[in-house]
Amino acid sequence: MADSLDSLKTFLPGLEELLDDPEVTEIMINGPYNAWAERAGKGLQPLEVPFLDEGALRRAAISIARPLGLDPKTDPALDARLPDGSRVAITTPPAAPDVAITIRRFGNRSFSAQDLVDNGSLTPAILEAATDALANRRNILVSGGTGSGKTTLLNALIELLPHHERIVSIEDTLELRIEQANTVRFEARDLGEGSLTIRDLVKHSLRHRPDHIVVGEVRGQEAADLLQALNTGHGGSLTTIHANNARSALSRLASCAMQAGELPWEVVCRSVVDGISLILHVTRVQGRRYVEEAIALRGWNAEDESWLIEPGASRPAAVPAAAPSPTAKRKRPTKRKAASA
Repeated sequence: MADSLDSLKTFLPGLEELLDDPEVTEIMINGPYNAWAERAGKGLQPLEVPFLDEGALRRAAISIARPLGLDPKTDPALDARLPDGSRVAITTPPAAPDVAITIRRFGNRSFSAQDLVDNGSLTPAILEAATDALANRRNILVSGGTGSGKTTLLNALIELLPHHERIVSIEDTLELRIEQANTVRFEARDLGEGSLTIRDLVKHSLRHRPDHIVVGEVRGQEAADLLQALNTGHGGSLTTIHANNARSALSRLASCAMQAGELPWEVVCRSVVDGISLILHVTRVQGRRYVEEAIALRGWNAEDESWLIEPGASRPAAVPAAAPSPTAKRKRPTKRKAASA
């Protein structure tokens, strides 16, 4: 683990004030003399960095990597987590023409669900739907793009879980702020031959008797194990996924589960229906992050391959599902008439 943002100031001349500014949420260095920053989520601005040459960037990369036991020469693409929760991603030659460094800062303040309502990121109706879902041990999928506010919303939803019940969280890098005392946290790490993946940890989490499972982000085969866990007595669980909208999030979750190559497409889709109740899609427009969609999943129609959803207070509607990813091994069972949802 790198020491702190303070340790970077010596190696990133011209960025000292930005590293001290709590309003700066992201600093992106594309190479020598080419840096950008986002302040308070209001868009990227170019920076004047006349002293940020190639040598400074190489020294910064080494200073971040060394406390992790890594070497940019042998690990040209690496991630670091700072004590304050900030993330640093580094790419060096030959993986990139120049040293590239991206610093994403997670502020010291966490937002409650009511905070998100007060600032317009969440409507009272959606909060009520999420609270009801978790209270009735139904599971929520949060979707959105990079930097849209998925982690912020996930943190707020975690606070709605009963404080006397056990939470097991699983993340690539520890970013969530979980205040409940009865919580155990797992972090996937690259340990050479003993590497632990998100999928390994999802499987292992079941041995720790979780009441609720929280997966920071689903990206691949771990979706199959997570869906199995959600369908076997771990209601009131939460996860996020990258997607363009709430509907495509369902198909992407199914496609991720298909990568495990264990079940046919229709069975996976029905498992998604059994495992996920509410999908909240967050977006960022001109620096503002908010929940754009909230849909309730009601079923799967195998005949025309569509999800049966209920957007808001409307009647259920059928939405075509995307085909599984080309790399997914699709096993179609004998076609039969779909049951109504």
